Amino acid sequence: MLNLINDPKIQQLLDFEQDTNIQWQDDLERFMAGDQSLDRTTAGKNAIRGLQRLLIFLGYSTSSDGSYLIDGDFGRGTNRGLGQFMLENGLEATGLNRETLCYECRYDTARQLIVNVGEVRLTPPVLEAILVKTLEVANSGEVTCGNFDEAIFHLNRLHTRHFCDSELILEKYGEHAKSSVARIAREKGFAIEPKWVLSVISQESAGVVRPKFEQQWLSKLNKKSPDADLRELRYQASSFGLGQVMGFNFKDVGAPSAYQMYTSPIEEQVYYIARFIASKGSSLQRVIQKTKPTDEDFRTFAYKYNGPKYASHQYDKSIGKKFEEFRKLIG
Repeated sequence: MLNLINDPKIQQLLDFEQDTNIQWQDDLERFMAGDQSLDRTTAGKNAIRGLQRLLIFLGYSTSSDGSYLIDGDFGRGTNRGLGQFMLENGLEATGLNRETLCYECRYDTARQLIVNVGEVRLTPPVLEAILVKTLEVANSGEVTCGNFDEAIFHLNRLHTRHFCDSELILEKYGEHAKSSVARIAREKGFAIEPKWVLSVISQESAGVVRPKFEQQWLSKLNKKSPDADLRELRYQASSFGLGQVMGFNFKDVGAPSAYQMYTSPIEEQVYYIARFIASKGSSLQRVIQKTKPTDEDFRTFAYKYNGPKYASHQYDKSIGKKFEEFRKLIG
């Protein structure tokens, strides 16, 4: 296991460059010396942060509300993420099975009923499996955004909650937005104003890929397809990418699967936003071609992209503000 731990990519994942506290190594040394008590109540915070970074890199939620969170708390969410990894990779644990991980729930009961997922332990074989899988996907490029360095960028920004302002979003994704709408124009026969794509990125993710796992959707999808690949259903039950598009929409955005939607290169993920917007019907098509939208246009967009309850959190006003910011930057 030492060879795996010392791999440069593993070190880059564990030794977060802005975190000079490396106490997680003390936990690791104690762990490898035979103390297998690193569970969700005894492990040090820095060790747990390292575990959470590895799980998030592998695509697992670490918070009970489904967020991808690095907080040093081996809570129910991190426990569930570790359990999902174990089951999907053939690692056994008492009481861990598909039924417990896909427990019946609704949106308003998902966090309350997460106790149905029994407590799992991080043993040396489990940690070794995590490290092996981490290197496997890192070397193959099957990571978020399809690139190790890009994945690290988003992981570190997520860790510090250091998101992107409009200027950085334009710098990082502006050309991708232009090429995406040009591609839509060729495919669909109508043009999308690139500011709409950039506004969605700013509104939904602030330029940082930060998925959200929805337990209630996994319950529904598993009930409908109990023999389907669990990993794929988990990704279908998650919103991710720069536009927070739900994975079960993978066909609408032109992706082969939800998993491949997650691992697509960043330029393709920007295209998925444009494709998703373009799929929302003729009433929205008229709106997204406008360079000077009205308040009514923003309401139409908010309804189509965010749903009928958009007004409760003023999505229309927020997306309008984002659009205006990019209008001033781009001209």
